[in-house]
Amino acid sequence: MKVKEQSTIGIEPMLPSENIDESVAFYRAIGFEIVRDETFPYRFAEVRDGDLWLMTSSYAQFGGKKAFGAFIVNVTELGKFHDRFAVNLRNNLGIVPLSGLPRLTRRSRDGSQFRVFDPFGNMLVYMDKQYAPPLYLDAQDRTEEILNQVWFQRDIYANDRAAAKTLDRALEETKNDSGIGCARLLAARAEIAVAMGELELASKLEDRVSRIHLEDTEFRRFEEELRSSQELRNWAGLESGV
Repeated sequence: MKVKEQSTIGIEPMLPSENIDESVAFYRAIGFEIVRDETFPYRFAEVRDGDLWLMTSSYAQFGGKKAFGAFIVNVTELGKFHDRFAVNLRNNLGIVPLSGLPRLTRRSRDGSQFRVFDPFGNMLVYMDKQYAPPLYLDAQDRTEEILNQVWFQRDIYANDRAAAKTLDRALEETKNDSGIGCARLLAARAEIAVAMGELELASKLEDRVSRIHLEDTEFRRFEEELRSSQELRNWAGLESGV
């Protein structure tokens, strides 16, 4: 029986930071252990979460102020990581920051990935080890086509602003429509509004959704989508906008 050789390679990402204190505070808040926080021979910190080790410093001599880091963290039980980070942030910051820097993104629609952005834009992409590209294909109708584009912008590009613009254009084009298609677009826009911190807008959009008459079968089929903004608000620990 052949004995598997131990790997002799260890990788520790080096993430640029303009303010080590802010970086350390964020990684502590999300639940990382602060292994080292040094000022000599230069300012740097080393943090870890289980087997994941990171180092952060200015790296100005290497052009660090013009750069950011990004890497993929492949894990099993992705949901447990996401839930733990969210709980830690709520406990330490009062809310889960959803926009700007730093922030924790929602889990992707297919549940396979999420992103952590630290205070200086470094991106940790947490991905399920069994990840397969999502099937944003074969839209059944115009609503599905729009939402597939929105979900791609939201989940893969982590760009809520682009997703909001896509939905705003679609809602303007379909402003005279009603029914489940309109309700789904409004609900998606409300969820994006919550993520962007526009809670008053989200509440107005939720009210518009509630005024649309839907058949029971339609509501049950799309209930998770239609309530996504309220679920996100609750998950992040945010107050209502009204």
